[in-house]
Amino acid sequence: MFYLKKFYLFATPKIIRKKISMIRDVLFNSKEIFIVSKNSYNEDGLATNHVTDFMKDEKFIEYYFKAAEGTNHRIMFRAYILNYFANYALKLFDNNQGCFVELGTHKGLMSKVILLNNSFDKKVNFYLFDTFTGIPLENIREDEITHVKKMNRNVYKEDVFEFVKKKFSDFPFVKIVKGTLPDSLKNKDISLEDIKFLHIDLNNAHAEIESIKFLYDKILKGAPVILDDYCFSETYRPQKNAWDKFADEKGFRILSLPTGQGLFIKT
Repeated sequence: MFYLKKFYLFATPKIIRKKISMIRDVLFNSKEIFIVSKNSYNEDGLATNHVTDFMKDEKFIEYYFKAAEGTNHRIMFRAYILNYFANYALKLFDNNQGCFVELGTHKGLMSKVILLNNSFDKKVNFYLFDTFTGIPLENIREDEITHVKKMNRNVYKEDVFEFVKKKFSDFPFVKIVKGTLPDSLKNKDISLEDIKFLHIDLNNAHAEIESIKFLYDKILKGAPVILDDYCFSETYRPQKNAWDKFADEKGFRILSLPTGQGLFIKT
């Protein structure tokens, strides 16, 4: 980013002209400057001056911070998009029992946002899958291993299973499944048929692709699938490439969102 240094009045006209030229070049030619307007959105790698009225929705903001208790995340735009499509799925499949599924829950911020903002029929199970102790290092690609180890060290360094159980204790239809994906999807005590909504945030290509291979035919037509890190940064390029390959084989394309998420609707 460009920062202006002190500019003293006794500078010579030549220096003044040079400074003005430098400022003009940065302002008009640089891609490193973005002027944020009042009431704009600027967090989580995304700055925009477009209208973001969801930030004025007092109910949504209150529920976001309630869901975020115990975390240090500020990912409101991602949460807004996720909640929108969760609500869409609930209305679209109103007469189907089915289930909601989240792969990669950690401290439950996103799933709690959805639960607080929507009314769920208790017949609709909401499955939360995670190790709750970090990302397993088995099957991690070489071009992901450094990032995964960093995530485990900085973000997933504690066992949060009991924290999550307490967080969702008031929601009996929420089923918390502890284990390594994709293996934990094959638990005989759970039913993953008729998936109405799927959110995936596993931070590595192997677990995400092997999981979607198992779940794809169980997803209802019309159901939204949200990929948390699909195009978030070049760090997640291995995930994006793996997802693009899977989508190409299935004959669909994934929509890149400015939040870094990916979206596709099962057809």
